[in-house]
Amino acid sequence: MGIYGQLMISFFKTGLFGFGGGPSIIPLVEKEVVTNYHWLTQEEFIDVLAMANALPGPIATKMALCVGLKVGGPFGAAAALGAHLFPSTVLILILATFYFRYRSVPAIQGVAKGVRPVVVALLLVTVANLAPKSVFTWEALLIAIACFAVVYFLDVHPIYPIIAAGLFGLFYYK
Repeated sequence: MGIYGQLMISFFKTGLFGFGGGPSIIPLVEKEVVTNYHWLTQEEFIDVLAMANALPGPIATKMALCVGLKVGGPFGAAAALGAHLFPSTVLILILATFYFRYRSVPAIQGVAKGVRPVVVALLLVTVANLAPKSVFTWEALLIAIACFAVVYFLDVHPIYPIIAAGLFGLFYYK
């Protein structure tokens, strides 16, 4: 199978099984691109994740574009993005119709409540996997703590710490 087929299968899986929104898909993308196919190193994955977080829009689609571009150029980016979006587009049309029709049924409410903790757990897996390679100095730890504090406790929009940390890195880490 060629690279475009591999990209399509890989990102079809992330689109199909990435329940809970973009951040919960990160471990799935990491497994595909770092562990299964070795398209990116762990450090490259962290850089792609940082870029995807710093730009507007869904994180998983930006990651699919970045990985696809690195591996297969513009056609690889299109293959990865299309494959990632296809299952979620079809599923959301079906599930949204079903949910809005039956959302008051207790069984449906139970399913939703059961899936929510899994999303949190997948986010924690991402943090556990990425933190040791992302927060590797005292300065990086302070940046992470400061960002968490201003976004969580002071309700500052996340773009401001992203810009501030980027500018800090530009001058401090050069």
